[in-house]
Amino acid sequence: MTTAYMSTSFRYSLDRLQSLARGAVTGLALVAGFSACHHSAPPSSKLLPPSESQHAEATRVQLQALAVTTDQEAAAQTDAGLRAQKQMQAATIRARLRDGDFDVGDRVFLSIRTDSLVSDTVVVRAGRVIKLPNLPDISLQGVLRSELQEYLTTQLTRYIKRPDVQTMSLVRVAVMGAVSKPGFYQLPADIALADAIMMAGGPTQNADVDRTQVKRGSDVVYSSTLLGQEVAKGATLDQLNIRPGDQIVIGERHHTNFALIASIVGITAGLVSTIVVLRRH
Repeated sequence: MTTAYMSTSFRYSLDRLQSLARGAVTGLALVAGFSACHHSAPPSSKLLPPSESQHAEATRVQLQALAVTTDQEAAAQTDAGLRAQKQMQAATIRARLRDGDFDVGDRVFLSIRTDSLVSDTVVVRAGRVIKLPNLPDISLQGVLRSELQEYLTTQLTRYIKRPDVQTMSLVRVAVMGAVSKPGFYQLPADIALADAIMMAGGPTQNADVDRTQVKRGSDVVYSSTLLGQEVAKGATLDQLNIRPGDQIVIGERHHTNFALIASIVGITAGLVSTIVVLRRH
């Protein structure tokens, strides 16, 4: 798969989402206006509402296989930078398998239907537990996102008769760089990277999506080269092993500041002229 193809795929995904977003603006505005007539509550923050899953989250078997493959790819890399990124990705996958996907501060949208329907967004607390009203704490230590719904169903069956449980895992990530609304977002873990960028308003006119990276602190987890390969596959945040606090950084185009260059050239020419004159005297 060539870099040109990967770049084209990334651009196509973003262009398509931007087109869909523009087409939906009018309808959303009408709905928002109608709702405002009946509800005085303030608009929601950057926490997104639940939606139907369009992408599968990685299973334990898939992650185990991916860890082995990523180690092999790291060993085969001749570029030191790309090898380090692959090693970091393999370590992240093994940490997921060991500790699970849920860190303190993560949020889970939970819907429990019994005789009535209870829906709420719960926060993962210290010790990687969640608290539900009138129930003991439930530990999420070692639980993957793909296992969460079945796991919680099993746990809640101890206290509730035949609960129908639906879950959606949210991950807090920063979408930064050349996007319209940079900041931290609570995003469904099963959305594609291109969708996550659109949640932040999409790329600006100055954006260079070919230079998009994923960073964890000061470390680059996915350079633009490796990220392009994953975007071409339609990889989700979960499949990219995105962790809470990771940064999706959209690159910016470099523009030559001709005015600054002209100013520097002018100053340099003036200094040269002064030196020549002084030498003559």
